[in-house]
Amino acid sequence: MKKFVLFLVDVALLYISLAITLWLRYKNLDSELWQEHLGPFSLVFAIWIIVFFINGLYEIRKAENDFKFYGRLIQNLAINALLAVLFFYLILGRFSYLKPQTVLLVLLIIFTILFLLWRKLFYKIISSSKLGANLAIIGVTPESLLLAEETITKPQLGFKLKLIINPDHSPVPEKFQVVDLSKDIADLKNQLLKYKINTVVATNDARYGPEVAKYLFESMDLKIQYYNLTDFYEKITGKIPVTSLERNWFLENLTHRNNQWFVVVKRIIDILFAGLFGLISLPFVPFIALLIRFDSKGPIIYKQVRVGLHGKIFKVYKFRSMVQNAEKDGAQWAAKNDVRITKIGKFMRKSRIDEIPQFWNIVKGDMSFVGPRPERPEFVSQLKEKISFYNERHLVKPGLSGWAQINFPYGSSVEDALEKLQYDLFYIKNRSIALDISIILKTINTVFNITLGR
Repeated sequence: MKKFVLFLVDVALLYISLAITLWLRYKNLDSELWQEHLGPFSLVFAIWIIVFFINGLYEIRKAENDFKFYGRLIQNLAINALLAVLFFYLILGRFSYLKPQTVLLVLLIIFTILFLLWRKLFYKIISSSKLGANLAIIGVTPESLLLAEETITKPQLGFKLKLIINPDHSPVPEKFQVVDLSKDIADLKNQLLKYKINTVVATNDARYGPEVAKYLFESMDLKIQYYNLTDFYEKITGKIPVTSLERNWFLENLTHRNNQWFVVVKRIIDILFAGLFGLISLPFVPFIALLIRFDSKGPIIYKQVRVGLHGKIFKVYKFRSMVQNAEKDGAQWAAKNDVRITKIGKFMRKSRIDEIPQFWNIVKGDMSFVGPRPERPEFVSQLKEKISFYNERHLVKPGLSGWAQINFPYGSSVEDALEKLQYDLFYIKNRSIALDISIILKTINTVFNITLGR
């Protein structure tokens, strides 16, 4: 709902800014003048909204009232200004006499002012303790403490943590002492009334599950929203807490996701995007090949064994970014400042250029454009032993990009693999055509920002 409101007001501000600009420029705003500008500027506004989306300006979790966030806003407005100039003078200029230099400049100034004021107001509103939902967490576990930290440090999520109920007297770190603590689960209803709680999150801990359920049942007349920790954690973080899952979760959430219509449409999208980006990258391939050849000895294309759908082994194709025989002593995690990576390889990895040959893997059907990144068999064997449910990421076809890739940087450890698995499980549970397209658009933005060093 918050995202929808943010989107609607942004669109309204665009057209309000256009109306104010035309009135200031021409001292009137008749229907003929409005109609003349409405069509071309509507196309520009659509492009601007897409840019805002792929740059994460509709992600409530990432909205912050700091210089970094407002810097990103200004950056997006600058990109949109450039795109508008290109549209009017390179594309529309061939079909229309409309050359709105002054209108575009004034529009950008007015919209920038209104946009920044609106975003500041929006952040203030959603972070307000008066408007936020009063939250209580029942149970102290590593997962519930992570959830508590998330709500405390990100008031824009719209939840005010008022109470932590600790039935088994587990130790609570000092940083959570800002929240009232209670050890009396039997007095739950009175405490919910006292703190005016309207959202309750209970851990999935079997130690006191029946007892919590009993007292929550007695509080049903308070009309409080109830969530288990897994669902609420997913709702506000975009990932699934693996350590709190049981096998039943997979049966309840993943067995119905193999819709045949979705599989067919996803395959069509895979082929279309792989073909499109493959053609776009084709002119650059000879130059990339020459750079690899001059930089170090060895093949241009490197083949590596990976684990795919249902554990099936396949060969993934990449532009070689390491020295020849980099793994003569066996498979190794890629590390920061890895001496095995060549000079051109560092740039290719940073910009993801080394993965261009994987468009062929997508066309072949070994991979999808969106899905969990395929891992090597040696690492899969290790991670299956150390991370619960790691093998379940192979329930879907691996991807060139994925939800984990746009939310978490390159991983090179078991801890990183665990974090990425939580994002992968979120994708597997919630996968849809809309989510796939969203990930593809944000991947383009990620690659663009990494390439420019932003």
